[in-house]
Amino acid sequence: MKKRLLLFSTILISLVLFTGPALAQTYAFSLDKETVDAYWENDGSLSLVYQFVFTNAGYADPIDYVDVGMPTTSYSLSNIQAEVNGTPISHIAYSAYVDGIELGLGGNAIQPGSTGTVTVYISGIDNVLYIDSSDDGYASAVFSPTWFDSDFVSGSTDLTVTYHLPPGVTPDEPRWHRSPSGFPDTPVTSIDNDGRVVYIWQNPSANGNTQYLFGASFPSSYVPATAIARPTIWQRLGIDPAALVGF
Repeated sequence: MKKRLLLFSTILISLVLFTGPALAQTYAFSLDKETVDAYWENDGSLSLVYQFVFTNAGYADPIDYVDVGMPTTSYSLSNIQAEVNGTPISHIAYSAYVDGIELGLGGNAIQPGSTGTVTVYISGIDNVLYIDSSDDGYASAVFSPTWFDSDFVSGSTDLTVTYHLPPGVTPDEPRWHRSPSGFPDTPVTSIDNDGRVVYIWQNPSANGNTQYLFGASFPSSYVPATAIARPTIWQRLGIDPAALVGF
C-alpha cells in the first residue's frame, strides 16, 4: 500500500476516518506552518494557493504521497500545479481516499527527521458561493482550509488564511463572518498588490487537526447570478425532503 499523508480540506466534505495499524504507525509529523490564499474571482470561481511546512518525525516513514481534499467536485486537474521544496510535482491525480487530489512526491519525498514545504496552486473551482442568509443582495464565501488527522499530527501550527475579495469590491462593501475559535475577533484588513480588498486571519498556535471555518460576504453584483447557489424552500425551512417520503 502506498504511504500517504492524508490532508483534509473542505467546505462540504466530512472528516474521513482511516483504519489499519500500518497507517497509524507510519505517519507522525508536525505541521509547523500552513498558509492559504483564497482568491474569490469575478466569474464566481475560487482559486487557492496552499503552502504547508511540516517536519517528519525521525522514526516515521518518508512522506511520499499527499492527498488534498477539494471544496467541491467542480474543478479540473489541468488547473492544478504543485511543488515540494521548489521542485515541481508531476504526479497529480484524483484521490481514491478523499474527495480531492493526490500528489506524488516521488524522489522528493520528505524523509524522516526532515522538514519540507509543499505548495499547491489551484484555479477554477466552481460552485463555491451561496446567497447570504441575512441579505439576498450579498454572496457568502465560506471556506475551511486543509486539516490533518489527529492520529498523525502533533504540536501547534502557525495558520494564516487570506481572503482576496473579487476585483472591484470597495473596502466599505464586504463583511467578514465570525472568526473561528482561537483567532482574533476581526481579521486584519488591507489591499493587496492587485488592488483587491484583503481579509487576513492568523493564529500562531492553531491546531493542525482542527477544522476552522472562515467566511466573508460581498455584494452579489460582482459575480454572475448563476454562480451563486440559492437554498431551496426545504433548506430554508430546515427540512430534509427525503424525510417526507411516505407521509
